Order: sequence, then structure tokens, then C-alpha cells
Amino acid sequence: MTSATQRRPHDSEALSYDRLEQPWRDWARIARSFTFQLDNHQDREDLMHDIIVRLAEVAEEYHRQGKPLTKGGCLKVAQYTRLRFYHQKKRWKRVFSVSLNSTVKDEDGYETQMVETITDEKLVPDTWLDFKLYYQSRPERERRAIMKLVNKGGGNGQLSGYDWKLIRQFRAEYKV
Repeated sequence: MTSATQRRPHDSEALSYDRLEQPWRDWARIARSFTFQLDNHQDREDLMHDIIVRLAEVAEEYHRQGKPLTKGGCLKVAQYTRLRFYHQKKRWKRVFSVSLNSTVKDEDGYETQMVETITDEKLVPDTWLDFKLYYQSRPERERRAIMKLVNKGGGNGQLSGYDWKLIRQFRAEYKV
């Protein structure tokens, strides 16, 4: 029995890809040949339909340009569509969710629920909030000088004399 005549028990004759008109029938055969490597039946159908739709899109574009879509061109389109499918499938595996009710261990070995590790906004000291508001209200040049000091350490010649002047002014005006 060839792959074109193989039928799954739940396939009916009315739903057979062999009943499609040309060129859809040829595209379905090409697509079917690219799906045998997949184990999951749902993935096989998804890939097969992706290839058929992509072949139809490329054929339409070629028709607008006045060029024919050859069998070799169909195979190339199917290969690239399969690669894109694998890439998307790999991305789907990277997406996951974590329950906040799951338990985690801290460095001392104690277990706690993840929801308990979320900080409460009430625990943030008001002085931090005041400092943040004060910092954001300062001129751009002064904030840039402070960021240079914080990010680069400031001691390696990155800060100019004017930057140091702005930092001293910032410290003098904001006394904690």
C-alpha cells in the first residue's frame, strides 16, 4: 500500500485529500510526504495544512508575477514551511507557567509557597519612595551623572568635574 492510498480508519471518502481538484491534490501529496517524521497526529495535520496553505499563497504570488510554480519550487516551499513549523513548536515549549501555590526552597532549606515570596508594597520604606520621586524630578543631566556614578563606579575617570558638581548638589539638596 502506498502512502497516497493509506487511510486512517476514521477518514471517510468525502474527506479524502485525493478528491481535491488540481493543484490542491498535488500540494496535499507533497505536504503529506513532509509529515511522516512527526509522531503526534495533531501536529501532522497542522503541518500538512500549513504547507498546503503556504503553497497556495506562493502559487498566487507566482501567478501575479506570471511565473509557474514548479514541483521543485513546491518542495522548497514545503521544506521552509516545515522548518518554520519546527521553530514555532520549539518556541511553544519554552513558554510555561508557574503556579503561585507551588513550593520553593530557600537557601536554608525551608519550604514556602511562592505566593509568600512576593513583597508587599507596604514594606517598601517611604524614604525609598521619596528618594525615587526626588530623583525623577531632577534635571536630565543630573540624573545622567548619578547613573554614571552608580553604573560605572565613577572612580575610573568617567565622571567630569561638572558631573561631580551635579552629584554634590543632588546630595546637598536631598538629605536623608
